[in-house]
Amino acid sequence: MSQEEEKFLKEMIEFDDAIPKGVYAVPSPGCSPRYNIRKIAEYMRENGFKGPLSEDELQRFRIGPKGFICRAVVNVEEATHWFPTFDDEIGDCEVTPFQLYRIFLDKYGDECVIVDDEKNFSLIYLWHNGRFVVLEETR
Repeated sequence: MSQEEEKFLKEMIEFDDAIPKGVYAVPSPGCSPRYNIRKIAEYMRENGFKGPLSEDELQRFRIGPKGFICRAVVNVEEATHWFPTFDDEIGDCEVTPFQLYRIFLDKYGDECVIVDDEKNFSLIYLWHNGRFVVLEETR
């Protein structure tokens, strides 16, 4: 192994050792559908399922949302919020994946904008991965 390769390996080991051990998870927003995973696993074990359940089967295990649900829409004009997802093409940016951003109509510019994490008006939804949603209250 060359000196350059040894140096790189040493840096990678130091980098790996500096990262806290455990699992990194991004919490889902409160408006996302939730399912009782334990009951799904039990149902699959009892019925010998190996693959994914159908949508109809999953509905039996859905935990009702508390307060609000997100309904996906096609374009920004009908949305109330924008929901960014991970985007491998973009490094650090001014939005946090899986956080809802309210959409505002800028009458002067005649365009829809969000307020990003830096508290600036932004059109990042034009190039960053995400979904347009309507936030609806449940009863």
